[in-house]
Amino acid sequence: MLRRLIGAAITILGVLLVLFVPVGGVINCPNPGFCHEQGASDYWGLINYPAGWDTLAVPMLIVGVALVVTGIVLMVKHRRSTRSPLAG
Repeated sequence: MLRRLIGAAITILGVLLVLFVPVGGVINCPNPGFCHEQGASDYWGLINYPAGWDTLAVPMLIVGVALVVTGIVLMVKHRRSTRSPLAG
C-alpha cells in the first residue's frame, strides 16, 4: 500500500515537471528580436520563468520522464514470492 502511494506521488510530481517545462521564447516584449534578457514561460503561459531558465527545459524533461517511469513501476510492480516457483 505504501509503495503504491509513493509511486503515485512520484508520478504526479513527474507529470507536473513535464507539463510546466519552460519553453523557449520571449515574454512581455514588443519586439522579440531585440529582447534577449527576458524570461521564458511554460507552454500554457501560466508560469513565467526568469531569464536563463529556458536552458533547463531538457534536464526538466529528463527528470520528469524518469520520475513518471519510476512512479509507474512502483505502482504496478508485483511483490516477488519468497518461495521459488520451481520448488515442489
